[in-house]
Amino acid sequence: MEKNKMVLNIAGQEFRITAGSEEEVRALEEDVNNRIRKMQARYPWQSTSRCTLLAMLEMADELRSLNAAHADVDKKIAELTRLRTGEEKTVTPPVKRPFERKKPVGV
Repeated sequence: MEKNKMVLNIAGQEFRITAGSEEEVRALEEDVNNRIRKMQARYPWQSTSRCTLLAMLEMADELRSLNAAHADVDKKIAELTRLRTGEEKTVTPPVKRPFERKKPVGV
């Protein structure tokens, strides 16, 4: 992967970085600056650095929520995998299968 040297401008501060995809980094730069601007609009009496910290706190909260949701999904996938492989017989499937026929007795 090719590394690109670029200058980012976040909240009026320049940062020289080296990154892989310039398009992705520019999208992140835009997202961060938009979040800071929203905080500045919400709290116009606060300094840019405080609004930057508030935006960072908001992003950290979103990341924590996403990580928790991701962990829940991983847990459900693992449970379904155990059901599928027959490792766990005591757990009832989370989804009822309305079109699945019962096997006739004695077959």
